[in-house]
Amino acid sequence: MLIPTGDPYLRPTKPIATPGERLEMCSKALEDLSDELQEKVMVLDIETSRKGATYTFDTLQSLRAFFPKDEFTLILGTDAATTFHKWKRSDDVKKQAEILVVKRPGEIKSSFKEIEIDALEISASQIREDFAKGKNPETISPSVLKYIKDRGLYGSR
Repeated sequence: MLIPTGDPYLRPTKPIATPGERLEMCSKALEDLSDELQEKVMVLDIETSRKGATYTFDTLQSLRAFFPKDEFTLILGTDAATTFHKWKRSDDVKKQAEILVVKRPGEIKSSFKEIEIDALEISASQIREDFAKGKNPETISPSVLKYIKDRGLYGSR
């Protein structure tokens, strides 16, 4: 399940893209994956449709109602793992789901189970900086890039 955040309460500034736009970009990203992978991933609007701040604990509670017998793994990037202790009911989140951190090479170790993958070095701040400089980020899937440009997001026009 790919669940874009609605209103990220720990973020110091509001995201440029609306919750609906972030939801659509997640769907567009799936379009560029193989059919086999597309069948294994679903995009859910469980947070983007919620009013007010969105909390992972509440999302897990909602998912548990639909999938009462399933076990959940919450996959985080290193940056999210470093602020996990500030999350609403973080101890309860750990009881609701296993935490797995996707560690970028060279990043500091977190207190959670980690995997290091050979993946593109993608940084949202670097992507925004590229757009600000008038460059097309090479790390964005073609469908997402087209969506961003069509919408003029992140200064892409």
